[in-house]
Amino acid sequence: MNKVISLMGPTASGKTDLAILLSNKFNIEIISVDSVMFYKEFNIGSAKPDQNTLLKNPHRMVDILEPYESYSVAQFYSDLLIQINNIHALNKIPLLVGGSIMYFKTFLSGGLSNLEVVSDDIRKYVSDMLLKNNLDYLYKYLLKIDKISAQKIHHNDQYRIVRMIEIFLSNNKKPSDILKKSFRNARDFDYLNLSVIPDNRKDVHQRIEKRLDNMLKVGFLDEVTKIKTMHSGLSLPAMSTIGYKQADEYLKNKISLDVMKSSILSSTRQLAKRQITWLRHLDATTVYTFADYDNIKSRLDFFLDRAQSHGVEKL
Repeated sequence: MNKVISLMGPTASGKTDLAILLSNKFNIEIISVDSVMFYKEFNIGSAKPDQNTLLKNPHRMVDILEPYESYSVAQFYSDLLIQINNIHALNKIPLLVGGSIMYFKTFLSGGLSNLEVVSDDIRKYVSDMLLKNNLDYLYKYLLKIDKISAQKIHHNDQYRIVRMIEIFLSNNKKPSDILKKSFRNARDFDYLNLSVIPDNRKDVHQRIEKRLDNMLKVGFLDEVTKIKTMHSGLSLPAMSTIGYKQADEYLKNKISLDVMKSSILSSTRQLAKRQITWLRHLDATTVYTFADYDNIKSRLDFFLDRAQSHGVEKL
């Protein structure tokens, strides 16, 4: 059975550096699972590897979209399978690297086929529920029908709350149970799912602060200005993501520099918290901490050595 490795972790956890180290040592190819790295020109704010690094250690699915293009989860899943199959055809192991939870969920659950079937009637019913009541009412309803799913979602996350209720009404089953079953019965790959999780919140916060400082030093605001100038008047999906959204507001003189920095840090910390929560509840995942970072290399060495029996050799 063909192998696939997923290396997941919260933002600023060093996933990309670890992936590059592994690509230098083993006959693997990296596939980026980062929703902002898909876009050309969005480089500094996404912590995209520089061109020299990408030349030495190619990352598939980086710079595949123009800044103005939209990209659905279904499109991602289709493109990802093509890349995985192409890598397997080269007798190599794909290494999926990133922190975009939605995209990893889609892949690990085999496309979430069970979750996609929602009739127009059910969508309208849930939409009417929201209009007649409010989001708090829907969140309490989700707590009642599926406490596990509700506890993983922020009470203001309208999209995910509505989506979970739609799934429940469509399948008459808890979304958390469907996700768990879908994960176990995912596509015919031999999965190795690894996550890098910090020992404590302070570690990840320090890394996030350091990354923001470095982004600003190397020209993040100039990058945002250039993108906005080159694509003036166009809707740019990635401009609504953390970092770019706040920088855009600052450049429009809507907020001060200090408020911009504070907002980026706060939003990034919240993102990291959601990522860590999801990773801690993910089945079949080996979890390491920053304190084990050196040990990660040797443990991955062991896992990849096992792949040699499947025809994949070390470089």
